[in-house]
Amino acid sequence: MMVFGCLFYPETLTLNFQTTVNMSHPLFIAIVSLVIFLTAYGNREFIFGKFEGNVVFDYSKNSDILSQLGLVGSSYASKCHGKVVKNKSQQNHTASRYGDALSGCDSPIELMQSTLDWIKDNLLDKIDFVVWTGDNVRHDNDRDHPRLESQIFEMNQVVADLIHSTFLTDKDRENQENIIDNSSRDIKIIPSLGNNDVYPHNMFSPGPTLQIREFYRIWRNFVPEEQLHVFGRGAYFFVEVIKGKLAVLSFNTLYLYTANPLVDNCDSRKQPGYQLFRWLGVVLEEMRKRDMKIWLTGHVPPVPKNYDESCLRKYIIWTHEYRDVIIGGLYGHMNIDHWIPLDSEWAYNSLAAEVFPSESIPFDLYTGFPELDIKDADGMSHRYDGVPVGKVRYMNSVREDLYARIAESNDSGIFSDRYSIAHVSTSVIPTYNPGIRVWEYNITGLVDEDEKRAEIQRHPPWSTFFEDLEVEMAEDEETDEFAFPTKDPSLPVKMPSKTPLGPAYVSQTFSPLRYVQLFANLTAINSGQSPFQYELEYTTDDSPYQMNSLLVDDWIKLGRKLGASTDDQCPSQYKHLWKSFLSRAFVQTDYEDTGI
Repeated sequence: MMVFGCLFYPETLTLNFQTTVNMSHPLFIAIVSLVIFLTAYGNREFIFGKFEGNVVFDYSKNSDILSQLGLVGSSYASKCHGKVVKNKSQQNHTASRYGDALSGCDSPIELMQSTLDWIKDNLLDKIDFVVWTGDNVRHDNDRDHPRLESQIFEMNQVVADLIHSTFLTDKDRENQENIIDNSSRDIKIIPSLGNNDVYPHNMFSPGPTLQIREFYRIWRNFVPEEQLHVFGRGAYFFVEVIKGKLAVLSFNTLYLYTANPLVDNCDSRKQPGYQLFRWLGVVLEEMRKRDMKIWLTGHVPPVPKNYDESCLRKYIIWTHEYRDVIIGGLYGHMNIDHWIPLDSEWAYNSLAAEVFPSESIPFDLYTGFPELDIKDADGMSHRYDGVPVGKVRYMNSVREDLYARIAESNDSGIFSDRYSIAHVSTSVIPTYNPGIRVWEYNITGLVDEDEKRAEIQRHPPWSTFFEDLEVEMAEDEETDEFAFPTKDPSLPVKMPSKTPLGPAYVSQTFSPLRYVQLFANLTAINSGQSPFQYELEYTTDDSPYQMNSLLVDDWIKLGRKLGASTDDQCPSQYKHLWKSFLSRAFVQTDYEDTGI
């Protein structure tokens, strides 16, 4: 069986915490959400020991916001940056070696290093590619230690070098002088920009800029060399992780993010969000021609109030019209383990309301959704201001405004194809407990090397595509911004009616089957009750989720149950389901019971 360009045979996977996973499929791992993708599953008994098989590592959000100033024994109130606290009465609010859940402090570098070491010791020779969703630099919330641009670039470089070196295989190390970019390394790495990776935080201009040029230098080991000019436009690119079959698109979500004051919307031709969707459309169409499938990944997830409404609806419409190509979206930023159903009917209604304001829209999700960073009733957190506040209210709004509004099956389309799914992962930051996710997915039907080479040769080289793309985008930029367009290239045409649905909807090659969620229990680790390790939190096919696969229709069915739990008359198992979902959202920290 061919997996990601190397021969692979069904085996059994063992992790270090009493769990066994059938490894006849590749793995996708994420730190933050250690997202590991497997391929077949037979053995449901888990024995965590050593891994045998191929792994794909999704380093979502890295150690999200590494702290260069963290000091063991310093106080939460000082952002864990102050002097060591010697007053015993205050020492229960001081920083531990690996950080403390709900403390509000950023990740100690040792937390990220230990996580990478754990992966290196257990998984390195099984990993296929890494999705790394950014935020490598501490938050800009310490007035005593303001961030400098030089420090931000330096920390991004430190983390990039660490990730680059961690995921070099023995073969890569023997040939290290020839490792130019992803195309020449065994384990592909796909980074994305986080809102704290840039200076000032949240603010990112359209390219070309000196900042983008600096990120290309920092990411020189990851960005394909032939995409340099496209990358210079806005720090977006894609990587073929299985040549001719599967790609991961790094989507610069800072151009869609409402907290970025340098962008306004995604409708104006001169806006970088418009150009981002212009690029996305050309790439997706080429992927469709080549019969390739893709994962979208970025930092900020497509949640109402995260994205400008014009950007959110375009994102949803693109995922809907290319539902034969797109498998799903992988995001970080929010640190909360949950998922977002993206409703194409809402997106088209929103677009109609923009064009025809007098039209009646069934409901306005966007204006009805709450702000995401809610403080206490008095406007402030009662603890350090980095502590998550109001996140139970946010999760309740996800339940009431998203899950409870999922359409009935007869209105959801074939295989629920009215919807697409965005996955939001936990992070390796002690906002809650650090988390890692292991996905199992289908690789049935992957061809052998000779067949694959013959298929690739039927298409022009990517270098030709990028040359044509550069010309096309340059011509579009020269168009008068106020000229009446014959069509809007930042919006897709309808998917051809006879196009078969892709792996997100119908079981086929690359369809996700299930995942295993792992977490590091910081309380036990910091107290010495446990060595540093990740342990099993839950699996999607066990109680109470009991999902037979992870197709969109499976998520939509789960969402209906979660949404029904708002009804006082609902079955008790739905109430239990929501309670479990909330506990998992906050990674077993009992945050939902704190009242903050």
